[in-house]
Amino acid sequence: MSYVDPSTGQHYSLTEARWRADNGHYLNLAPGPGLARADIDASRRSVWRYAKALRVDAAHAVSMGEGGTPLVDRQWRGVPVLYKLEFMMPTGSFKDRGTTVMVSYLRSRGIEHVLEDSSGNAGASLAAYAAAADMRCRILVPETASYPKIAQIAAAGAAVVTIKGSRQDVAEAALRQSSEIFYASHNWQPFFVEGFKTLAYELWEQLGFAAPDNLVVPLGYGSNVVGADVGFAELVRRGEIARRPRIFGVQAARCAPYAAAFQAGGEHLVPLRLAEQPVACRRLARAGVQAPLERVHHRPQRRPAQGVGGGQVA
Repeated sequence: MSYVDPSTGQHYSLTEARWRADNGHYLNLAPGPGLARADIDASRRSVWRYAKALRVDAAHAVSMGEGGTPLVDRQWRGVPVLYKLEFMMPTGSFKDRGTTVMVSYLRSRGIEHVLEDSSGNAGASLAAYAAAADMRCRILVPETASYPKIAQIAAAGAAVVTIKGSRQDVAEAALRQSSEIFYASHNWQPFFVEGFKTLAYELWEQLGFAAPDNLVVPLGYGSNVVGADVGFAELVRRGEIARRPRIFGVQAARCAPYAAAFQAGGEHLVPLRLAEQPVACRRLARAGVQAPLERVHHRPQRRPAQGVGGGQVA
């Protein structure tokens, strides 16, 4: 088991916690063992029921009962749809899937102080799980961040630092501070995506060990899209399902850089500078629902959707 730099193929041991390669590129995890239905630990009522497929020893699990969110059968424009109620998580956000696995891994590697930049949900999730793990936590937020989200982060005991400027300015401040504190970024640390595999496992189990035909997920920085694709691909490799579902990532119509890149046939997001972003993008950023658009590297979002006949829409 190892980290892998997809730009060079270089492997790094999981013994040392890291969030990027030596050359600054993002990291993935090498392909995992996958999951069979016999591997499910039915005694656990959280994402850790799938622990055999996660690259973290369950003995180190920092869990607050995340996962197991209901599927509600409804109609949408006359089409039968199953809604996955991911807001029914300990911190009210689907990000708890990734945070529980990432924090558990970091604690197992001796990390005691974590740093994150966030406009809301990711910071609230990390603050809560860091507190559960007895880790110190610093969250950098835009000065325009939602006050209730700031209050939620602070209530968990994290140190909240407001940063002037754009959402990207906050991300850059975090990069500078990462020399002092481990950067437990939901956008960079690959164990966060590892946690999102459990969305695929859970849907598969809830549907009677079958894959859905289509999966529609919100798309910000892409953890949902990438994690679900990895999870279903592992189920295919284990022979538990015959095919992956079509995956559709959805962005707000007036702030949809990934959807635009997908429609243009590009593999990577073309970053937008703040002055070039539509007013709608800047408003969404102030509302706390936008990831930073300027990054040196982006995990490709086109391949998971295109490879199974899905797409990215706005």
